[in-house]
Amino acid sequence: MKKLIAVGISGVVALSLLFVAGWMVFAGGAGEQEPDGVQIIVPAETSEPGAVGSPGDITPAPMPSPTVLPEEITVYITGEVVNPGVYSVARGERLDVVLQLAGGPTDDADLDRINLAAYATDAAHYTIPAAGEPVRPGEPLGDGSTPNANEAGQSDSCQSPVNINTASVQCLETLPGIGGVRAESIVAHREQEGLFANPEAITDVSGIGEGIFRRIAELITVDPH
Repeated sequence: MKKLIAVGISGVVALSLLFVAGWMVFAGGAGEQEPDGVQIIVPAETSEPGAVGSPGDITPAPMPSPTVLPEEITVYITGEVVNPGVYSVARGERLDVVLQLAGGPTDDADLDRINLAAYATDAAHYTIPAAGEPVRPGEPLGDGSTPNANEAGQSDSCQSPVNINTASVQCLETLPGIGGVRAESIVAHREQEGLFANPEAITDVSGIGEGIFRRIAELITVDPH
């Protein structure tokens, strides 16, 4: 009997040892470190929209707006301006801007006869008249209008080229740069000093210099025919 009890106890002890050994093997395998060079990265928690640093905070930069250049027009301005010629301005500019580009009006310009607030028109020809100077038929004024019938009839009756020895004050006023005062001075000069010997002699009249003579040289004569 004692022998059987001893064998039973030995069996229990052996099973216990086997159980402990198995547990140790299992626990040792679970505690081993991961191989070198292997790193487990835990995904970060997704941020809510609007949170700092979330993908929703990244706003694409706006595309630059294309630059639109103003359309230019070209106009021709002559008459009583410092520098007559062709000038380019932005569409929608006033005639006054064109006049300033041309150096502004001369001292003889009659600005009351033109509309400087009018919009400049592409390919237009503007003439700034002199004080007292009748506008010739078909010649454009600063506002794009044409002379009236009385002015047209008056200039039609004048000789061309103008004979400065015989022309009336009204006909002399048809010359560019020759207003009423200068026309009267021409008539007074020839009555007091005699007829002009040649066209250039008109520069002897007070107020008529070389600049005005160059403008009218091809438009005047002393030839009675």
